[in-house]
Amino acid sequence: MIGYARADEGHDEDQQRSSLTALGVEPDHIHIDRGLRGTRNDLPARTAMLADLTAGDVIAVTGLERLARSAAELGEVAGVIEQRGASLRVGPTIYDPATETGRTAFAMLTRTFPDFQAGIFQLRLSGPRAKAKAAGRYPGGKAKLTPEQSRAMFEQYQSGEKTVAELQREHGLSKSGVYVYLRQERDARNNTP
Repeated sequence: MIGYARADEGHDEDQQRSSLTALGVEPDHIHIDRGLRGTRNDLPARTAMLADLTAGDVIAVTGLERLARSAAELGEVAGVIEQRGASLRVGPTIYDPATETGRTAFAMLTRTFPDFQAGIFQLRLSGPRAKAKAAGRYPGGKAKLTPEQSRAMFEQYQSGEKTVAELQREHGLSKSGVYVYLRQERDARNNTP
């Protein structure tokens, strides 16, 4: 049996080692990624463990949150475990993809959970987007300047009458906002026959 955990150094790592040993994992078969937070960090111990995985191996974890940082990542890792013909032990329960129960569990881990997380993410975005569209704020919201103000600003800038900083203060725009209006007006004038 192979043990894996993501842990902070110190007490959490000791607790993970003790829990994995209690599950029957030999101390020299425990792989731990220490102190790696966030989803952008590679997990070298997990990557090495999955690379060495063979049919019949059992990966033991104390909880699914120790194995992956998101449902999508859990789906990828479970997919590798399943492809290699290995099993997954989460606490006292072993999921073997060769059994009906194990196949069901792996289907949930590799497809259902990632799809569920993606669906929740879409729902979180769809409500606010619909409200913003209905209010006329999406995409981009209302223009701060009228076409007349934009033309006047462009002429003041082109003639040297006002600097970008002065236009920022006068119109309540950011520096990049001023440049956006200047570029739009220049493009509109260049495209006029």
